[in-house]
Amino acid sequence: MASIHIIQGPDKGRRFELTDGESLIGRRDCDVELTDNTVSRHHFRLTSDAGRWLLDDLGSANGTFLNGQKVTGSSPVEPGDQIRCGRSLLVFARAGDTVPGMSGVDMDESGKLVDAAIVATVPSNEDSVVIPTPEAGAQAIGNLRILYDFIAETTSIFTVDVLLRRTLQKVFDVLNADRSFIMLMADGDEPAEGQSRRLVLKASIVSEDSENTEAPISRTIINEVIRNEVGILSSNAMGDKRFAAGKSVHDFSIRSAICVPIKGRESILGVIHVDCSVSAHTYSTEQLRLLTAIGYQTGLAIENVRLYEATLQSERLAAVGETVAVLSHHIKNILQALQAGIDVVHSALSADNLAKANQAWPIVQRGLGRTNELILNMLAFSKARQPQREDLNVNAILRDCLELIGSQADEKGVAVVTDLDDVPPLAADAAGLQHAVLNLLSNALAAVEPQAGIITVRSHYDSMNRIILIDVIDNGSGISDDLLDEIFKPFFSAKGQEGTGLGLAVAKKIVEEHGGAITLASTPGEGTTFTIALPTMPAGDASETMVPPTD
Repeated sequence: MASIHIIQGPDKGRRFELTDGESLIGRRDCDVELTDNTVSRHHFRLTSDAGRWLLDDLGSANGTFLNGQKVTGSSPVEPGDQIRCGRSLLVFARAGDTVPGMSGVDMDESGKLVDAAIVATVPSNEDSVVIPTPEAGAQAIGNLRILYDFIAETTSIFTVDVLLRRTLQKVFDVLNADRSFIMLMADGDEPAEGQSRRLVLKASIVSEDSENTEAPISRTIINEVIRNEVGILSSNAMGDKRFAAGKSVHDFSIRSAICVPIKGRESILGVIHVDCSVSAHTYSTEQLRLLTAIGYQTGLAIENVRLYEATLQSERLAAVGETVAVLSHHIKNILQALQAGIDVVHSALSADNLAKANQAWPIVQRGLGRTNELILNMLAFSKARQPQREDLNVNAILRDCLELIGSQADEKGVAVVTDLDDVPPLAADAAGLQHAVLNLLSNALAAVEPQAGIITVRSHYDSMNRIILIDVIDNGSGISDDLLDEIFKPFFSAKGQEGTGLGLAVAKKIVEEHGGAITLASTPGEGTTFTIALPTMPAGDASETMVPPTD
């Protein structure tokens, strides 16, 4: 049996077992599939022949390189040889070989390389917390302080990978270790009868100054830790009768090791393993108690993080469901109005009544306009974007916006008044700023009464604070005090079926992306004023959302 280990590239850290015969390596439909997009679909082949392994390039686009030499025919492969394909670097190994540079851990599965003797055990449960006693002395008191610090550090972590890295760093800092590993049970992995569950390496730290850091660790010890739910202090010296089946070949220096379970509320989630050469350090029972307690707390923390992630996912799904329901409601109303207009136009055209068709056509236009507005607002709100700034004239943007809503204002009999002051150029995204102002104008147009409404658009420069102010003022019904805090929330609308509830939320988002702020002042029965405040600083200087000055 042979294997290949990925030590560079997108699949770094992965290991693939090769079966006797032929193994295809490539990006798709292969025995070994790599995610490296510079690798060909069928890149190269490894073939075993009477104990020898041969490598053949399969006409790959970027070629295959064996120990730096491009492969042109069948080339023999030996353990330790490096194979380069695309951006990936692979190492060929026989069973039991260790691979320098791998982030994985070499494990003695058969118990024939490492013989381990148990020195002490500690049960993993709520009683494994380090309790200082007169017999334990100052070391136990220090361990208790370490444990409390560890619990305090991990309570604010909400990602499993970060939690495991922080845990292992803490372990490495407080224990004199050559190597430290955290391995978790593989998700959904159900072993065959008589076999152990597969462990997946999640975090590792190996000291650069220590010798013989490639020695395998004992699967026998790990099985004992998992089966009996105990932390074990061991040495790979011969002596414990429970491990008499493991015949040590004495190829490795004697090491002191601690392996403890990561235990959840109901099951073992994985293990923490640390070891070092006994020539440098020998672990004590108190250190075993400390690491067992850390393993127990780590298991609880992992389950809490997973519960948090599940709750967060549930909340996201609920939010998505609510959003879909709200949007479906608005889209249904738009489509109903659009369909009604289309039916009238179709009926008029069938009767060759162009006058009636012309009367109904504005209904279709309004439906299409509302559909376009909804889609644009959904795109603007759902995607975070960096404004594409250019120096522009704010008054020119405002005039363009007024021209775009002019026909709607005329149709409703609404007067539009401008009061545009001289303002300096502004580094802003023209399309984004126009979108925000149009949303405010549309909101104002919907708020005023037909034939009596007045909308005022005003620009002003605050030279003291270097801010351009844009006011959109209407004489509509105003907004009650209890709705002021709701008005900028997504999908909140005071227009009934006429609004989508995204216009003001999108305007606020765009303005804040420019480092500005949007505020409103409203008096019920008199009208509403929306104010956009934009800083006139060069593009890229607006790092924080500003607060507009108060009069």
